[in-house]
Amino acid sequence: MKSFHRLLLGIALLGAATAHAQKNIANEELDPASGTRLQVRSVFDPVPPSGYAPVRVVATNGTGRNARWGFDFHSQTQYYRQQNEHRSSFALDVPARSTQSALFMVPLAVDYGDRTSGGTSGHVLRVDFSGTGFDVGSKYEHENRVTHRAALALSETLAEFSITQLNKEMESRLRSSSGGYYGGPVAFGSRFDVSDLPDSWLGYSGFDFILLSSTDCQKLKPGVKRALLEWVRLGGTLHVYLSPGSLAASLGLPGVTDAGSKVVSLGRIAFFGWDGKTLPAGETISRYWGERPRLESLRTDHAASGSWPLLSLLGTRSFASWQVIVFLVVFGMLVGPVNLFVLAPAGRRHKLFVTTPLLSIGASLVMVVLILFQDGTGGTGRRFLAINLEPEEAAAYVTQEQVSRTGVLLGAAFEMKQPVLIEPLSMPDTPWAKLKNSVNVQPADLTQDGRERRGNFFQSRAEQGQALRAAVSTRARMELKAGAAPDAPPTLISALGFTVEELFYTDAAGAHWRLEKPLGTGQSATLLKADDSAQRLWREAAFDPAVSSLKTSLIRATTDRRPFFVAKARQAPDFTLDTLSSIRWENDRIVVFGPVTQP
Repeated sequence: MKSFHRLLLGIALLGAATAHAQKNIANEELDPASGTRLQVRSVFDPVPPSGYAPVRVVATNGTGRNARWGFDFHSQTQYYRQQNEHRSSFALDVPARSTQSALFMVPLAVDYGDRTSGGTSGHVLRVDFSGTGFDVGSKYEHENRVTHRAALALSETLAEFSITQLNKEMESRLRSSSGGYYGGPVAFGSRFDVSDLPDSWLGYSGFDFILLSSTDCQKLKPGVKRALLEWVRLGGTLHVYLSPGSLAASLGLPGVTDAGSKVVSLGRIAFFGWDGKTLPAGETISRYWGERPRLESLRTDHAASGSWPLLSLLGTRSFASWQVIVFLVVFGMLVGPVNLFVLAPAGRRHKLFVTTPLLSIGASLVMVVLILFQDGTGGTGRRFLAINLEPEEAAAYVTQEQVSRTGVLLGAAFEMKQPVLIEPLSMPDTPWAKLKNSVNVQPADLTQDGRERRGNFFQSRAEQGQALRAAVSTRARMELKAGAAPDAPPTLISALGFTVEELFYTDAAGAHWRLEKPLGTGQSATLLKADDSAQRLWREAAFDPAVSSLKTSLIRATTDRRPFFVAKARQAPDFTLDTLSSIRWENDRIVVFGPVTQP
């Protein structure tokens, strides 16, 4: 028993050393007699304003029986009458007299609704834990979020001698930009220890920028480096600060041969010099001060009238509010004068105890029938998918936007087949929209339990939109047929797993070629010559359904890459991120792009 307690002490000391750049949410000795204890800490301090927070749980079971520990997380924004919430549940099995560690991806509530441009908003993360042999416990973590600023995370190496001055400069600028009031202490960015970074890109999904030193890059585990690359390809920006004598090409980042800035799919990798000790506060804050946060795209990009072409493809429909008014008038006449003077006249008032409930039940049934007849069940929707194939990584990076209009929903829960980030979008202010960029907005109330999603992702008689991102393992690719003469048109062989209707190909020399007719998987096609202006106009039109910020990123990601292809398809079942099954998704707009595999 003494050796077991010495082991527990060693684990506790190791955890304390590792958690220097991390936020302890709970660090409890639950049973001093047996040594049962629990530590819950966030990898990033503070947690990001959206996406997922990777939370490390270290549970020690000092009893003589196996235990199953349950953890319920509750993320909530703290803005008056607009408390958006996201709940999630996890479990951890801890055998007798052992310590188990797990990294949970905890979804965070997004601060939807109209906000002032200069200040902060509050957020609280609560964890309720329970297990064999001890009572239920709860811990809270409160913090301020900076609104309308890019979300950054910087390594402990960069933060150690710089974070104090960076925080002071950040608070000074916030105070100036908000007329002297900014809502309380804030951090320039979230600190982290590179040794505890997650090997899932979801753990970085709430950040716009990740800042590493060149020394940090050399310490990254292969799984962590892969996860960071996936995050970049799905829209993140990685900034690497090179200490004297360090070379960008030596860090093992994809396609990086020298310092500077490089577009990597929808994201970017950039390099900056530093002295190896401190980051100049003024220069560093200025570098990120004007950057537009990804969070703004959820709140505003799709909410402006006419700004989202995909919503226009869904079409318009009258909310028919006049029918509700007529129904209420008729019901009021029936339950009032008709009920009082005809069905239960003077001397028979006791009948009101029968007629009033019957009229109410009958009216409710009539209302349900009218709604079912007018709106039906389920709903209709439109989706836009951008699929970035990277054969060398055996992966596809899927960005999906979708919008739907619903009638009566008999259920709103759904399951996702793979790890995915799904985020509701603020919609234009119409009678159909419930989540919108205004002061009077219905808060988002969401739940994740394993693969299942619940809450108001989808609601009856509503228009709603979501943005989804995922990294999908695949062997799909487009191949160049070997053996062609140097001056012969190229022949491509499809191993995509679905049919492409149209395609443009840019060869290694920069010449453009196009597909003559649809190309199925396993088939080959010899291409026709095309000019640069034709492929450019076609490519821009292919991305038209996307909101403008995503369209800009897609055009940038597909420009000046060779050999490279961009194609349109009607279906891509292995890459489509299906959500609520009762929605009838019509005429998906799908664009697939990526490098062409050389023979």
